[in-house]
Amino acid sequence: MGKFRDRYRPELHYMRGPGPKWREKHAAALLAAASAQREVKFTARPAAQAKRGWPLATLIVPVAAAALLGFAVVLALA
Repeated sequence: MGKFRDRYRPELHYMRGPGPKWREKHAAALLAAASAQREVKFTARPAAQAKRGWPLATLIVPVAAAALLGFAVVLALA
Protein backbone atom coordinates (compact mmCIF):
# COMPACT_ATOMS: atom_id res chain seq x y z
CA MET A 1 0.00 0.00 0.00
CA GLY A 2 2.89 2.36 0.71
CA LYS A 3 4.16 2.06 -2.87
CA PHE A 4 1.24 4.02 -4.25
CA ARG A 5 1.57 6.77 -1.69
CA ASP A 6 5.35 7.30 -2.08
CA ARG A 7 5.53 7.39 -5.85
CA TYR A 8 8.09 9.58 -7.61
CA ARG A 9 6.79 12.94 -8.81
CA PRO A 10 9.35 14.56 -11.13
CA GLU A 11 7.73 17.99 -11.01
CA LEU A 12 8.83 18.25 -7.37
CA HIS A 13 12.47 17.52 -8.26
CA TYR A 14 12.74 19.61 -11.40
CA MET A 15 15.53 22.21 -11.23
CA ARG A 16 15.09 25.31 -13.32
CA GLY A 17 18.59 26.69 -12.97
CA PRO A 18 20.68 28.44 -10.36
CA GLY A 19 18.84 30.44 -7.75
CA PRO A 20 19.59 33.83 -6.21
CA LYS A 21 21.88 32.42 -3.49
CA TRP A 22 24.04 30.66 -6.07
CA ARG A 23 24.19 33.78 -8.26
CA GLU A 24 25.22 35.92 -5.29
CA LYS A 25 27.94 33.47 -4.29
CA HIS A 26 29.39 33.12 -7.82
CA ALA A 27 28.87 36.67 -9.13
CA ALA A 28 32.56 37.59 -8.92
CA ALA A 29 33.68 34.46 -10.78
CA LEU A 30 31.04 34.95 -13.47
CA LEU A 31 32.07 38.57 -13.99
CA ALA A 32 35.75 37.61 -14.22
CA ALA A 33 34.98 34.84 -16.72
CA ALA A 34 32.88 37.16 -18.86
CA SER A 35 35.54 39.87 -18.95
CA ALA A 36 38.25 37.31 -19.80
CA GLN A 37 36.59 36.55 -23.15
CA ARG A 38 38.22 38.30 -26.07
CA GLU A 39 36.11 40.20 -28.52
CA VAL A 40 35.63 38.74 -31.97
CA LYS A 41 35.69 41.30 -34.73
CA PHE A 42 34.23 40.42 -38.09
CA THR A 43 35.63 42.07 -41.18
CA ALA A 44 34.21 42.25 -44.66
CA ARG A 45 35.73 40.06 -47.33
CA PRO A 46 38.45 41.68 -49.40
CA ALA A 47 37.32 43.06 -52.76
CA ALA A 48 39.45 40.56 -54.71
CA GLN A 49 37.83 37.66 -52.91
CA ALA A 50 34.34 39.07 -53.43
CA LYS A 51 34.90 39.41 -57.19
CA ARG A 52 36.15 35.86 -57.50
CA GLY A 53 32.75 34.44 -56.58
CA TRP A 54 32.12 30.90 -55.50
CA PRO A 55 35.09 28.73 -56.61
CA LEU A 56 33.20 25.43 -56.37
CA ALA A 57 30.72 26.54 -59.03
CA THR A 58 33.36 25.90 -61.68
CA LEU A 59 33.41 22.26 -60.55
CA ILE A 60 29.76 21.64 -59.70
CA VAL A 61 28.18 22.95 -62.90
CA PRO A 62 30.09 20.65 -65.32
CA VAL A 63 29.68 17.62 -63.05
CA ALA A 64 25.93 18.24 -62.72
CA ALA A 65 25.60 18.65 -66.49
CA ALA A 66 27.49 15.39 -67.13
CA ALA A 67 25.37 13.54 -64.56
CA LEU A 68 22.16 14.83 -66.13
CA LEU A 69 23.34 13.85 -69.60
CA GLY A 70 24.33 10.39 -68.36
CA PHE A 71 20.95 9.95 -66.69
CA ALA A 72 19.17 10.94 -69.91
CA VAL A 73 21.25 8.43 -71.92
CA VAL A 74 20.48 5.64 -69.45
CA LEU A 75 16.76 6.43 -69.65
CA ALA A 76 16.86 6.50 -73.45
CA LEU A 77 18.66 3.15 -73.68
CA ALA A 78 16.50 1.40 -71.07
